[in-house]
Amino acid sequence: MGQKDIISKGILKRLLLDMATYLLRLDLIDAELLATEEQRIEDRRADLVAKVTPARGDPFILHLEIQNANDGQMPVRMLRYLTDIHLAYPGNRIHQCLVYIG
Repeated sequence: MGQKDIISKGILKRLLLDMATYLLRLDLIDAELLATEEQRIEDRRADLVAKVTPARGDPFILHLEIQNANDGQMPVRMLRYLTDIHLAYPGNRIHQCLVYIG
């Protein structure tokens, strides 16, 4: 890591601590900057995603996810699906429903 990177990280860490203290009212003694660069190569498909038109109201995107068994990671998976759908179809309302059939 270059000298400028080391200095920049130190400044960012100090800024983070100051913002946490003065803006968020958090009493922190230290912070560790975490790597946020992630490389993802995966095929992730939601079960059913459709743009629907209700009898009353505006069209929206409906996401139905079908699950056979309890999965502790399901809330996180649903959040990822939500962000993926939002990025693919910006400006649309999105309703999600998780259906357990097991």
